[in-house]
Amino acid sequence: MRRLLTSVAFLLLVSPALGQAPSPSTPELEQKVNAILSKMTLEQKIDLLGGVNTFDVRGYPERSLPLLHTAAGPIGVRNDGPATVMAGGISLASTWDTALAEKVGTQIGRDARVKGKHFLLGPGVNIYRSALNGRNFEYLGEDPFLGSQIAVAYIKGVQGQGVAATVKHYMGNNSEFDRHNTDSQIDDRALREIYLPIFEAAVKDGHVAAVMDSYNLTNGEHLTQNSRLNNEILKKEWGFQGILMSDWDATYDAVAAANGGLDLEMPLANF
Repeated sequence: MRRLLTSVAFLLLVSPALGQAPSPSTPELEQKVNAILSKMTLEQKIDLLGGVNTFDVRGYPERSLPLLHTAAGPIGVRNDGPATVMAGGISLASTWDTALAEKVGTQIGRDARVKGKHFLLGPGVNIYRSALNGRNFEYLGEDPFLGSQIAVAYIKGVQGQGVAATVKHYMGNNSEFDRHNTDSQIDDRALREIYLPIFEAAVKDGHVAAVMDSYNLTNGEHLTQNSRLNNEILKKEWGFQGILMSDWDATYDAVAAANGGLDLEMPLANF
């Protein structure tokens, strides 16, 4: 709860441009968080852990906590009316042009701001594992270094417009077919050298504000309750201090998810 509220408070109250990594240790931020928490009931605190209205993060304006709006990406701001559609991620990566990637992120960030969105659900950065994955067009190919450079530039463009980017889908999410049940078996070397580097760069170099856990299992465990990947690697090793949210309906066990590092269940809470 404190991590989620601290991240939300940082996004809303401290860093209007989001060009820096969240820093929950600042006295000013802690004071704001404590002030909000002191006004919230236990029920409100619990309800904040789950989304509302399909694409929103619950708000309590009377507690100085406004409703936050998310929008699907990553090739444009999909929700609530027309928006500019950009080239698919694989086409963007094929340019090898980080300046262009940042311009694309900037334009998507502008569109999100115009639509009143606080979170853009992108970029999508999954490494290609199967040529048959239905969402490969969204992603950045199969080279971890190239993908990292493009993703970081995209994130900087989005967040330079005051919109929180959400890197997804963490991790090993490589099949749309039976995506709730597929299990990506990945040994530790492949994990470190191929599948994790783009996410690590998004956190350490892009200072991404949010990460989305995927539907699938990796090495026998759903990502929303995978403590090793969420707590040990993402939060402790990489120092991620933003919001870790589920993909939509990708939370399977409330207690396991809470212990496994998940901060926010979307699109609503099922506990």
